[in-house]
Amino acid sequence: MNNSIRKAAYLILILMAALSVFQGARNALRFSQDFQYDAALALRSGINPYKESLEPSGILMTGPTAEYYSIFEAAGAPQKMEANQFPSLLMLLFPLTFLPYGYARMLWLILNLLFTGLIIVLLRQTFFRDSDSFTFNVLMLLMIAGTPWRNQIGVGQHSLFSFFFFLLSVWLSDRRRCVLSGLALSVSYFKYTLTAPLALYFLYKKRYREFALSLIPHVIGTIAGARMLGSSFFEMIKEPLKVSSALTGEGSIDIGALTGGAGWSVVITAVIMAGLTILSFILPEGRDKSFFSLLILLSLVMTYHRIYDFFMLIPAAAGIIAAEPCKGETGKRIFFTAYALLVFYFFFVLRIFSESRTSLAVGAAFYYTFLVVYTAGILRGEKKDPSLRSG
Repeated sequence: MNNSIRKAAYLILILMAALSVFQGARNALRFSQDFQYDAALALRSGINPYKESLEPSGILMTGPTAEYYSIFEAAGAPQKMEANQFPSLLMLLFPLTFLPYGYARMLWLILNLLFTGLIIVLLRQTFFRDSDSFTFNVLMLLMIAGTPWRNQIGVGQHSLFSFFFFLLSVWLSDRRRCVLSGLALSVSYFKYTLTAPLALYFLYKKRYREFALSLIPHVIGTIAGARMLGSSFFEMIKEPLKVSSALTGEGSIDIGALTGGAGWSVVITAVIMAGLTILSFILPEGRDKSFFSLLILLSLVMTYHRIYDFFMLIPAAAGIIAAEPCKGETGKRIFFTAYALLVFYFFFVLRIFSESRTSLAVGAAFYYTFLVVYTAGILRGEKKDPSLRSG
């Protein structure tokens, strides 16, 4: 590719990314409704956010969260509490709850922009350290320019926060900072539907201490949450899961959404998670990128996710660009072309159709086909050539 084409590509993507940042920031300053500020504030104030999510008593409209709900009422976008995070995770937001909501969401926007920049730095230091500069830069600009990242910022989601801490944990672990890595991994569980599957990467790398350490703060936090609310340890686990189960059928193309929220979809998720856990122990060394990408692709459909989480298709390029499961240059080109079309569809086409049911069905068919081929290629590749190595 000559320099003129590269410069043109950079210019177009920089302009698209700048517009995406502007629009995402503007939306975030107006709403950030997924921030979970209300749930964290309720917990800090001794109000059980899980019971208020399941059976509202009305206290949220008169207690410390009243200002939060009045802001959305005035904007014509009334909110309902959906506290689907465990108490040990909501506690991570406690510092922000000491600020009025207007300032808190402004700070959360700044943090999400910071997390994005740090994600790019850490991806370069870890899973993309062997990628050429042009490919890496184009991918990062594409991530920011796409609809998923913009919506992630606009609704105040936590995936950027969680993914940053996951990458930080990997980076620290690579430098043998076991305790710090475990703590970073623990924080990353805020978006556990994304990072719990990703945590299996540590089992694959045989970094068991980091994995074990990541669980300890949540045991302590759950005990503390139970004491704050006068509840039991097990209730503090069961109640958030009850709130989460109510959202099972409200995702975009995940298993729960495709089954209409059927209870047995949880069984499929459990089977996939069990299969990935087994694979993390038996997969030969040197398949870091392949396994990392597989974990991302599966995490996006195992449990509830909306399209705003699909910015993760870009980090998943780590193993896809290498086309490790493919044999031959032709196979790699075909595979990467399919990936490029998948990204284009989810980043730009779905928005044109306002994520209609039909457009999501087409996207689901495309995504699951790609996922099956990728998974089969990895497994087939392991049987034929277990000596393959990657970064």
